[in-house]
Parts: sequence; C-alpha cells; structure tokens
Amino acid sequence: MIHYRVSAWLVIFLFLCVGCSKSKPALIEASTNIPPIMTVTPTNTTTTLPTIAATLSPTISPTLLPPTQITVLPTMVRPQNLTMISAETADQVERLAVISGHTDRVMTLAFSRDGTYLASSSRDNTIKLWDIWNSKEINAFHMVMGELNAIAFSPIENWLASPDTIWDVESMEVIQTLGQGRREPGPVAFSPDGSTLAVAIIGEPILLWDIASGQVVRTFEQQADFPTFSIEFSPDGTLIAAGESFGTVRLWDVASGQVVSTFEYSKDDDVHDVAFSPDGRLLASGGTDNTIRIWNLANGQMVQTLWHGNGMYGVTFSPDGSLLASAVCDRTVKLWEVASGRLLRSLPHADEMITVAFSPDGTLLASGGYDNLIYLWGVVR
Repeated sequence: MIHYRVSAWLVIFLFLCVGCSKSKPALIEASTNIPPIMTVTPTNTTTTLPTIAATLSPTISPTLLPPTQITVLPTMVRPQNLTMISAETADQVERLAVISGHTDRVMTLAFSRDGTYLASSSRDNTIKLWDIWNSKEINAFHMVMGELNAIAFSPIENWLASPDTIWDVESMEVIQTLGQGRREPGPVAFSPDGSTLAVAIIGEPILLWDIASGQVVRTFEQQADFPTFSIEFSPDGTLIAAGESFGTVRLWDVASGQVVSTFEYSKDDDVHDVAFSPDGRLLASGGTDNTIRIWNLANGQMVQTLWHGNGMYGVTFSPDGSLLASAVCDRTVKLWEVASGRLLRSLPHADEMITVAFSPDGTLLASGGYDNLIYLWGVVR
C-alpha cells in the first residue's frame, strides 16, 4: 500500500478545522442542550530556580485584554467540600460549572501548581486566566502567533507559559520572552523542577529553553514532515515524550538529546496527546485510531489498549495515578481505571472535546473543546 504523505501545514490545518469526523457537526447551544451525566457499566474492555532579573523581559509581549466579568460557578463550591477524583469516586463525579468566555474552540487547559488558577487557550487567539473559586476571569491576552497557542503552568511558581512568553500570574508581568517571531508554535511543557521549558515549533526541532537565561540549551531533532501535537516531561525530568503525526510516539533522553524509544501506530493515524503516569512507569498516548495505548516504559511493551470508539485529542492521568481521563470526539470525557482498563464513567458535553486537565490535588477535572466552553467536574462531599 502506498501512503501519500501530506505537508505538516496541511496536517495541522485538518487537525484544527475538520476535527475527528469528516463532516463537522453543528454546535449545540450549551445552556439548554448539555446532556446529563451517563453512568457506564464497567467492562473489561526539586531544584530551586535562579532569580530572573527584570532586564530579561523588555521585549514586546502579547496584548493584555480587559477581563470579561462573568459568573463562573453557578453554585458556590469550596475546595474543602470536594473529594479527590479517583477510581473509587468516579461514579460520583458531577458537573459543577460551565465557564463561558471564549469565542472559538478551547485548545488547552492548565491548572496552576496550587490549584488557585485555571488557564485556557483558544483558537480565538486568546489566553484567559480564571479564578474559579472567586467566580471571575482575571485576565486575558490576545496572542498574535497563529491558532495552536499552547500553555503550561510552572510546577514550582505561579508562572504561565505560552510558546514565546512566560508571565507571573500574581503580578501579570512578563518575566521572560523566548524567541518571538518564530514559525507556527505548537505544544509547551515545563520540566519538573521548573527551570526549563520545552517548546515544539512546527517544522523545527523541539527547543529546550533555560528560563533564567532565556537561552536554548538543547534541541531535539524531528523529521520535518512529522508535526508534533503534544510534548511532556517524565516526572523525574529525564525523558521527553512527543506525540506526532503519522502514528509515532518518540521518547528523548533529556541529557543527551537522543531518541531512546519509538512507539509506532499505523502511518495513517496521528497521535494527538501523550501523558506520563505520576510514578513515571507508564506512558499513555491517544489519537485518531480510536484507542488509548498505555506503554510500560521499563520494557517498552504496550500493556493496555482502551477502545473508545471514536478519535480523541487529550489524555491525562489523575494525580493519584488510578484514573486516566480522555477528551473524545463523541462529545464525552471518559474516565478509565488504569489498573484494569475498565471504562468507569462517560461525562457528556455539547460538542467534541479537545483538552482535559486535573487539578494538582485531584479534586477538579476541567475539559474544553469545540463548543467554546470550559467544564468543571468534581465530587462534592
């Protein structure tokens, strides 16, 4: 069989505009047509970061937009009233809130290290910062660099990173800029000690930036026609995983910059997301082949294949490692038990889901996608 390889730009365009299905379904009005939660019958299916001088951030930063004053939580829910979302509590997960504010699909969600803030990036070219406990949007930035603006929160500071800018969200000051004016940006990821930021640029190597100096300290070479959809550091910071188009997951050794493992899908599939388990033993990946694959990193063997019946975008482990959450094209977020591979819950949404994120303490699950909304899920005591 001959495979006709398309350009990286065409792959990204199709990823953004077509979605999972060949014909894009009409958006459902979320305020009236969000379906109830469905219960699914289970089946077997630290390094201290150097102080950054103020002189490192005099360059042009994204335009700051005034916040939109909206109500985030329809009913006040306090952190102390929530229970950790886990395999044991999955049957009690309920929708706590729906956040509106973006005018196009939500591409990435990230919680701050202490769970105080939730950040969202959207195809409307804005990044928004939410104080979910005080029911308000804090700030919004207009981004000028294309439609794949990804975000990540530092694990040791309340710093929010896009592919070219890092902000202190307490002061909303730019503390570092990284190579502005480059080609179309892709995903970003902080190292576990917060000292470096990995940035994937379409058609270029993955760059590892030292945040203190603003210098590139390592590059990870990619094939030019293999766009990268997701990157993540392992919990111990020794590996970087990348989910790519044409069915490839690569693992790089951070110290040497060399590829140490490659996991292959069909060449007709894209790998949209990768996630390490909290203990670093497992790697989950998922994309257009309608499965989530879980790999044992000690021996490189695939230990679970989770079939969800439709393509997917996002996947993440719960902080306790017992659950895997996936953002799926069938308008659901699915919760899987990692140990058994059982589907525990299916959480309905108004349209296809793209991104999903757990809060650091595991008490909240945020999801977003094509309906321009952000959903908050939790277990109330």
